[in-house]
Amino acid sequence: MEFFRNFSLNFYPLSEDSLEKISELLTLKTFPKNYELVSLGQNPTNVYILKSGIIRAYNIDEKGKERTKTIYTPIMTSGNLGALIKNEPSTLIYECLTDCEVLECDYQSFYNLSLQHHEISIFHYKILEAIYIREESKILELQILDATQRYKNLQEKFPGIDNLINQYHIASYLNITPVQLSRIRKNYIN
Repeated sequence: MEFFRNFSLNFYPLSEDSLEKISELLTLKTFPKNYELVSLGQNPTNVYILKSGIIRAYNIDEKGKERTKTIYTPIMTSGNLGALIKNEPSTLIYECLTDCEVLECDYQSFYNLSLQHHEISIFHYKILEAIYIREESKILELQILDATQRYKNLQEKFPGIDNLINQYHIASYLNITPVQLSRIRKNYIN
């Protein structure tokens, strides 16, 4: 409960009653590296709060190339929100890049709770705002920044990520090739 309390303070200060109601929906789970939280074509039901580890959301293009959309590190929310809201199959795969510990929550149960309690509704809204801002920022980075600047931003957001996940995941997230990433890293380190 303390972990969730600290998480919630990043968005909206909840009363003890609301914290308790939401906590009843949460289950602490651990998943091994390479575990798929959401598979391609699966109708997801859960959202996750990442306590430890790294998760990525990616898709596979028509040529079979993986394209990483988002990298999640603690303490971020994860889950295919679009598929959850529209109740449709996921077009993304959510994969644990390391062993992960998460708080798992059934999205529909949380949504229903937010409809019943104004304070929880505001909390839900604040989380959605943060997700929107995070995604908009990623789109703008891809449009405005060059690859070196995107790599620098990644290093600032996730210090030491190079030592935690495969370089091709980082390259895919930055929308560059592994060869380009190697060159950037060489110049960045020197």
